[in-house]
Amino acid sequence: MKALTISLLAFTVLNCFSAQAQTLDTLIDVGGYKLHFVILKGKGIPILFEAGGGEDATTWNKIIGPVAERTAATLITYDRAGFGKSTFDTTRHGILNGMAGLETGLKKLGYNSKIMLVGHSQGGLYAQLYAARHPDKVKAAVLIDVTTTCFYNEKRLAVTQQLINHQNTEKLKASNPGAYYQGADFSNNIEQMRKFAFPVTIPVTDFVADHPPFQDSTEINDWKRCHREFAAMSSNRTGILAAGCGHFIFNDNPPLVINAIVKAYTSASGK
Repeated sequence: MKALTISLLAFTVLNCFSAQAQTLDTLIDVGGYKLHFVILKGKGIPILFEAGGGEDATTWNKIIGPVAERTAATLITYDRAGFGKSTFDTTRHGILNGMAGLETGLKKLGYNSKIMLVGHSQGGLYAQLYAARHPDKVKAAVLIDVTTTCFYNEKRLAVTQQLINHQNTEKLKASNPGAYYQGADFSNNIEQMRKFAFPVTIPVTDFVADHPPFQDSTEINDWKRCHREFAAMSSNRTGILAAGCGHFIFNDNPPLVINAIVKAYTSASGK
C-alpha cells in the first residue's frame, strides 16, 4: 500500500509539472535549411542536449522528463541537419557549418546567453566546439561516452574513414544525405576539432562506458584512457566509469546520468 501511494504521488507530481511546462516544437530557418527544435520551457540556465551521430532529439526521451521535473530548467533538444525533422543543405555540411546553424537557431529562439551542455558520442564534438567558441556562456557540461580526438590517431582515423566510405553508397547519398555527409565528413570533423580544446574553466562531468562500442581490447583501452586523460586535465573535471553500461549510458542507467545532470545544473545555478 505504501509503495502504491508513493507511485501515485510521483505520477501526480510529474503530471502537474507536465501540465505547467510549455513545449515548443518548431522548425527554425538557419540559412538554406531548417533545424527542428523541441524545447521544454522552464526557468534559469537552459540545458542544451547534443545527440550522438545518427541520433535525433528523441534519443533523450528516457531522461528528459525526470531532468525537467528535478531542475525545472528549460531543456533544448534538436535534430542536427539531415536527421529527424531537420532539413539538409548539401552545400553546407561538416561540423563547422553545423555549429553555425545551431548558433543561428539558438539566437533566433532567444537562447544565446548562459547555457549548460549535455553531449553523447559524436555530440560531444559539437559540445566541445560550442564550449570552445563560447567559453564565457557555457556554465557546465555533462559528457556521456563522447567521441574524443585523442582516440583517433592517424592510423585509426584512416581505417575508420575507409570503413565509412565503403558503406557510403550513392544510394545512401540520395536517400539520406544527412547520414552520408556525416560519414563523409568524419575525418575532417576530427581534424577540425583538434584545433578546439574544451576550456578547462568549464566544470565537466565526463562519463565513460564500461563497455564502449568496440570489440578490440586495444580500442576499448584507448577509449577509456583518453577519457581518463581528459578528466585529469583540470580540477574542474570529474571522470566517472559507468559500471556495467554500454555506449548509451543514459538508457542503461538513467538515474546515474540524471543525477549527474541535476548536480551539475544545481552547482552552475548556484542553488
